[in-house]
Amino acid sequence: MEVQDRFPPVAIPLGEVGVVGVRVPLSFEDYEGKRIVVVPRFEAFVDLPAWRKGVHASRQYETIVEVFNQFAGKAYKLERVCAEIAVEILRRQNEATRAKVKAVGDAILEKTTPVSKHRSYEPYRLIASAVAAKKPEGEVEIVRKVGVGVKGVTACPCAQELMAARVESKLLEIGFSRSDVEKILKVIPVATHMQRSLGVLVMEVPEGFEIDAFKLAEIVEESMSAPSYGLLKREDEIEIVYKAAERTLFAEDAVRIMMKKFVERFPNLPDNVRILFKVRSHESIHKHDFMAKKTISFGALKAEVEGNSRYDGGPR
Repeated sequence: MEVQDRFPPVAIPLGEVGVVGVRVPLSFEDYEGKRIVVVPRFEAFVDLPAWRKGVHASRQYETIVEVFNQFAGKAYKLERVCAEIAVEILRRQNEATRAKVKAVGDAILEKTTPVSKHRSYEPYRLIASAVAAKKPEGEVEIVRKVGVGVKGVTACPCAQELMAARVESKLLEIGFSRSDVEKILKVIPVATHMQRSLGVLVMEVPEGFEIDAFKLAEIVEESMSAPSYGLLKREDEIEIVYKAAERTLFAEDAVRIMMKKFVERFPNLPDNVRILFKVRSHESIHKHDFMAKKTISFGALKAEVEGNSRYDGGPR
């Protein structure tokens, strides 16, 4: 009898036992007919019954590599690979009733800077997972998830409003008329502090649906004050800063915009699909960060968005 199959010193069941940080060779994700390079990092877990000392970790590693090799060099959905691995782990470890596999990797997209039109290579974090669970009748139920992490710029509306009041006062002091000051402040966005913010959108993938992760990335990026780039020439920098200052947003605003755009882009999802929306603002003038997030079913999200469309701006 192998050591893992022996009775443990303390017989308590464990929910997740497995391997983490398993990297695999270069692979591909499809985006608008292009093959995008991704280097996923996997983690795989199974539940461990009370009577068993440990899992065969090498078998989980072997399963990840063997299943992944079936997809290597091909266009694939990362969440589908996770599902295949989870099912295979359950098949090879009969005593397990639940297997969870997660993969995270950076996809590098070629983009063009907004004004200078230089080529820039931008990283987008892909997040995928799958849970395979044995049902009493012997069938395996699979829940897949796919998501993205995207960096962008958010500009603070509160500081900008306070700055506008100070600028107004200074302009009046040096002789500008109030009507001229109002015109100036209407067309020239004043300074505010800006953040590099990370937006995260993760959703369950219902059976019969295929979700393009890069469409999720577009939703996140469009919900920021402005996008960010690895390469920016001077004319690009002013375009990004000006755009962000014209569209100041709290992290809370960005999350809510993401939610509305999600409903608009995916109107036909089942109501029971659950979605996570999150923005973490890496603050520039504070020593702490700020976060806003919400996990919600699609049915409840649609109701919230529809209720918002009837909102007249008064108290509720």
